[in-house]
Amino acid sequence: MRYLYALMGTFLMLAATAAAGSFTPELYVDTYVDANKANQSFTDSDLLWAASQDGKPTTEVYLSFNNSFGSDLTFSPEQIKSATLTLDASNVEKAGKIRAYFLEGAALDTVTWYDKNDYDREVSSSPLEIDEAGSYTVDVTDIIKKAVETCTETCPYTIVLVAEDGASVKFTSREASEENKPVLEYRTEE
Repeated sequence: MRYLYALMGTFLMLAATAAAGSFTPELYVDTYVDANKANQSFTDSDLLWAASQDGKPTTEVYLSFNNSFGSDLTFSPEQIKSATLTLDASNVEKAGKIRAYFLEGAALDTVTWYDKNDYDREVSSSPLEIDEAGSYTVDVTDIIKKAVETCTETCPYTIVLVAEDGASVKFTSREASEENKPVLEYRTEE
């Protein structure tokens, strides 16, 4: 019987240790939607465009990730220590702010402006000021905590990038560059 207790104790320690770490979920759809080309899909585009005009978004970027929380042993939002999204701004037509939002579920590779789902305006990052081409990192901890809260198994989730203040920024997509594509990384703690 003691052997069984020892074995169970060891298993629980290993499970707790396995849950702490750094994880990079797979980006499986990256696209954008355009209000001026509302019936068109841009999944195969080399660039992901986020822009706004007169206080309203005119293009939005959708980044859908495979949910690996269950296999990473992440079952509670409190386990998320931090999360970052790294983006490569390849063309800054007009400097300004970009904010990331949570969207439950996946954005399909056929999504258009007309059939896009609304993102959760209550769950977002702080605004990221983009003024020139280069690599940027945005803190998306609250978004990933919401993704864990929503579903810890196989439900995909999406991060939506929305421009503010008349910004117009084009980010490198995974179709253009495997090494400069958007990368999400989250860290867990025991």
